Amino acid sequence: MERSRPPSAGHDHDTTRARVIQATLGCILDKGFYRASSNEIARRAGVSWGVIQHHFGTREALMVAAHRDGGALLEQLVEQADVGGEHVTERLTRYWELLDSYYGRPEYLARLQISLNLTRDPAVSAEAVATIVETDERIRKRFVDLEQQVAGDCAAPPDTGFLFHTLRGLALSHATLAGTTPAELKDRRHPEDRQTHAWLLIAALARQFGGDAVSDV
Repeated sequence: MERSRPPSAGHDHDTTRARVIQATLGCILDKGFYRASSNEIARRAGVSWGVIQHHFGTREALMVAAHRDGGALLEQLVEQADVGGEHVTERLTRYWELLDSYYGRPEYLARLQISLNLTRDPAVSAEAVATIVETDERIRKRFVDLEQQVAGDCAAPPDTGFLFHTLRGLALSHATLAGTTPAELKDRRHPEDRQTHAWLLIAALARQFGGDAVSDV
């Protein structure tokens, strides 16, 4: 797993660590999980593999750290989130914006590859798998609490997890399209599509759960 550092390591350690994590995610997005080699990650981060070993130990530990950092970021976003509002559409809109701010970003696609591959590879250590599973479960529980706030006193409150999976699915769909659309075609896509799709989905959800019709997203 990721190695500890002496108290004097300070800013340089954190800067290098963040640069390596970003290089790891970028490499996975460009080449895929298994082709994101140690040497390529080091090259992108502008450091030697020895430096990465000093900070993380192994490639497996580096991947776990990249996934765990995503969980920490998402927990911070959830902690700071305000999903309140007088009407269900307000709450749904704020909930969507929270989910989209994380799951709608390309970096999540890289972290998803990490999660899927590490938890299914028999060569991966039990400790690494346990860390991935624990992080994902902790996040799931946080969203259960948020969904209760979003549902409020709806006439027909959704089943636990329904809003999360539905709205996250839209965010993930747009992130996937953005990540797989050839560069020469990207200028043909309409930036307003994301908001239009969110508006339509939130309106449908609000009606389903006995709320008011959405006016804007």
